[in-house]
Amino acid sequence: MILKSKLFHMCAYDVKYTEVGNGVNYAFVEDKTHMQYLENTLIIFFEGSNQVTDWIRNFLFGKRPYKDMKIPYRVHRGFLAAWKEVEDIIIQKITEKNSKSEYKWQRIIIVGYSHGGALAAFCHECCWFYRRDAVIEGYGFEAPRIYAGFRVKKALRERWATFTVIRNKNDIVTHCPPAIFGYTHVGTVKKIGKKTSTKDYKWPHCIGAHYPDKVYESLKSEEV
Repeated sequence: MILKSKLFHMCAYDVKYTEVGNGVNYAFVEDKTHMQYLENTLIIFFEGSNQVTDWIRNFLFGKRPYKDMKIPYRVHRGFLAAWKEVEDIIIQKITEKNSKSEYKWQRIIIVGYSHGGALAAFCHECCWFYRRDAVIEGYGFEAPRIYAGFRVKKALRERWATFTVIRNKNDIVTHCPPAIFGYTHVGTVKKIGKKTSTKDYKWPHCIGAHYPDKVYESLKSEEV
């Protein structure tokens, strides 16, 4: 088991990312130096965006993520456009096979921070669809909402059953787009960060809670 603080630190500081456009940066980690005793495991990372994204314009109108959907639903079109930049790369990687024509990865861990947390949610569903045989777990650290609806449809929830959105204190990014506009998180939301005073949940502290050093500090304090 890799500690969540370790995964976050790798995501925010350690791994070297590849850029594919539209503010999308990803990385694959498969060497045992990082994973220690984990065998046949792939870790997929998505970096927090370094660009200014027009979330307001993009979340006004949700969009269907795939054609010919048996269970129709809509998502944030801006994050969906970003995911489409890297989707084919992810599918090719998670379906790699070894010399015995067996899937190379038996465990897939997906990690994203901020904007990358939204991409991690899309990636988690992709892995669920193509590799339901694998052990899949995903973490969207300080991730925004991607699902265009007040509640995820019951028939869809299994797709994100092992995906966790991690919110530090009252990080404002995890409340975007606003629920009042009909957006919600997929998976489970886990709150971290010890509340020391009421101001921790007010402006501008809800912005400061999003900073990588503050997230890492909260994660480490809960693992002691």
